[in-house]
Amino acid sequence: MPNLTTGLFENTPVAGVRPSSTLSVNISNDDTVTIDILIEGFFQSGTTKVMYVQELLALTAGSVVLRNYFAQFDAFEFQFTVSSDAVEVTAWGKDAAGNLTTAHRVVAQEVNQF
Repeated sequence: MPNLTTGLFENTPVAGVRPSSTLSVNISNDDTVTIDILIEGFFQSGTTKVMYVQELLALTAGSVVLRNYFAQFDAFEFQFTVSSDAVEVTAWGKDAAGNLTTAHRVVAQEVNQF
């Protein structure tokens, strides 16, 4: 099973405003069978990663799902455990107005295996 990560995003406030208040995750199943995906979100508390999201999904062949997660932390990371190599994951931070935050974006080719 591939294990993927966005890596740790720094999200400290600038002039009292965080760059991203939410993280939008888009997952597509390009396989010919239903796949399982475990989504785990973590925020940094001192030197400890604290899990605050844990969601298990089943995606049918050819389907796409979009999830939005709270991200108002100084640092956060998302990890994905998928049952197929044919899964594409992208993630984009969004500010309080819903605009994309380019500093917090990971396209499918940039999601790292861990």
